[in-house]
Formats: sequence, structure tokens, C-alpha cells
Amino acid sequence: MQQRIRQLTSTLAVAFCFAVTDDASATAAQASLTPEETARWLAVGQGCRAPLVRIPAQRGAFEIYIESPAARAAVVGATATMMHQALDAAGVRTALQDGYRVWVAYTPSSPTNVTIERITIRPRGGKVLQPAKVRRERLFIGTVASHGIIEPLRARFQEFVFPEVPAGGLEVALHTNTGVERYRVTEQDRARLIRVCNS
Repeated sequence: MQQRIRQLTSTLAVAFCFAVTDDASATAAQASLTPEETARWLAVGQGCRAPLVRIPAQRGAFEIYIESPAARAAVVGATATMMHQALDAAGVRTALQDGYRVWVAYTPSSPTNVTIERITIRPRGGKVLQPAKVRRERLFIGTVASHGIIEPLRARFQEFVFPEVPAGGLEVALHTNTGVERYRVTEQDRARLIRVCNS
């Protein structure tokens, strides 16, 4: 497995170097990941794993997802694999994103009368971080909606985007129409690889 990742990384890094040279706007992820890092995480995603933070609903009323640039590359790699797309395809490069994205997934136990108005992050010992923008995203590879990956990754309504999140433990606060829910995110949560494919 490690040898396969090294081979893919070498091949894809060359492809992504050309992508950055020829079309700097093709993906904003290069501002956070080098071409080699992007290629490595895409290759990890081919194994249907990603360093995606998932905070289960047992800690509160909602599931929370935090997607770093590395996690995004791995999720895109997994999606491309499930959709039989080449990792150096233009649609894959376009699907990559910079920054950190945070969103919630409703579960059967989530209250139906609660809406998420805003999400903030407080790094351990730091100041509260506010999102730079809020958007509704459905993950596409090129012109095709993603499939083969778990549903909470396919549609993020709403997705709160943070340009940067420091390393270490965090507190994620959900500001809702009924109050504030706080979730603790550990360093172990952030380092863990989770399975992102349906099969």
C-alpha cells in the first residue's frame, strides 16, 4: 500500500505541477497544499479514507464534520475512484478547495425545530474564529454530482468556510435559533482517518 501511494504521488505530483503552472485558478487548494501533498492525499482517498473530522451526535444534537484541505483532497480522491474518474482529470482539480469547511448533518434524533444560524471555532487557548463565508455546496466531480461516498459529504447545507484553523484541540460552537451547542474536538479526532465510501 505504501509503495502504491509513493508511485501515485510521484505521478500525480507532476500532473498537478503542470496544472498549477498552466491554470493557477483551477484549484484554490494549492494555496494550502503543495502539489506533492495534494497528490499524496488524493492517493490516500483512493483507499476510501480521509483525515475528516466527524463528531458523532452522541456529543450533541447534530453530527459535525470538519474538512481540512488534506481531507478535501482525500474525499475528492475517494469520490473520483468511486466514479471511475482519473485523479488528474480537470474535474478533480476543480473539486479541490482551500481553507477549512465545517457543516452539520441532521440525524433521526436531531430536533426538527432547530436551525443552524452560525458556526464558530475556538482553538485551545485562542480567540474565537468567525467563518469567512457561508455557502451551500453539493460536491461535484466535473459536471457530475458525486456518488459512492457517504451522504453527509455529498451535500453540505450550510457549509461554513474558515480560511485557516490552527493545529490542536478545538471547541466548535453551533449558534442556533434556540441557543448555543458546544462540541469538543481533540487532536486525536483531527488525526483520525475515517472511511468515506458507501461500500
